[in-house]
Amino acid sequence: MTQSTAQSDDLESLQRRFQDYVLHGNPAVLRDVAGAARAAIKMDIYADGYPQRLLEALATDYPGLKAIAGEEFNELGRAYIAACPSTLRNLRWYGQNLAQFLASTAPWSDRPELADMARFEWAMGISFDALDATSLTREALGGIGAQDWPRLIFLPHPATQCVALTTDVPRAWSAQARGEALAPVQHEPVPVPWLLTRRSLQVRFRAMGPQEAAAFDRLGTRASFAQWCGELAEMVGEDNAARQAVEWLNQWLADGALAGFALAP
Repeated sequence: MTQSTAQSDDLESLQRRFQDYVLHGNPAVLRDVAGAARAAIKMDIYADGYPQRLLEALATDYPGLKAIAGEEFNELGRAYIAACPSTLRNLRWYGQNLAQFLASTAPWSDRPELADMARFEWAMGISFDALDATSLTREALGGIGAQDWPRLIFLPHPATQCVALTTDVPRAWSAQARGEALAPVQHEPVPVPWLLTRRSLQVRFRAMGPQEAAAFDRLGTRASFAQWCGELAEMVGEDNAARQAVEWLNQWLADGALAGFALAP
């Protein structure tokens, strides 16, 4: 073994032991270290600082959750950190499993608004970070010949997100964003679909009815316009299908929820 190889192995071993102490507080790491007590004091700075940094990242990504959780936020955040160690180099993605954790872990699973808020805020973050794309306009659709409309395939904008919520956390999120006092979060009798879009670096959101949500979801599966209209007629009735198709398409264009179109073969 060459000297450089030995030094590399020593460095790798040191890095592993350092990581083990920071993540797990393993005292065996310092067993054979001279001045272990003093070393432990210095190592604890990193061991204490690491979860605090993760907690700060969660607070940045989830201001609404922090607002409705109140004093419980630090506790639930540290529980998540302990249960879901970071495996990513970019803290932006560390909180991606927080909603699932809150929904499945007591005592926070007894408060569905916590998981709902985490789910909503994560969708907002994804929408904000999505790739740029020009939104489809009515003028662009005006140039399509009548013979091509049956073959139209609409393409959702990359920033468009849909999320179903069982509580009215979007209202609570808006209140905390404005610095207002929070009213108790209300539970919905049935899950409510929400559409999230982005305009001028601002994420916007609105509630949808179940039929609109189902229609938009189907449109996003690259169904042709002819297929989509046929399924819409089964959903709302043939007499209402044309009117409803125009109404929803105009609304989605106004939302900026569509980025373009293609023609099916």
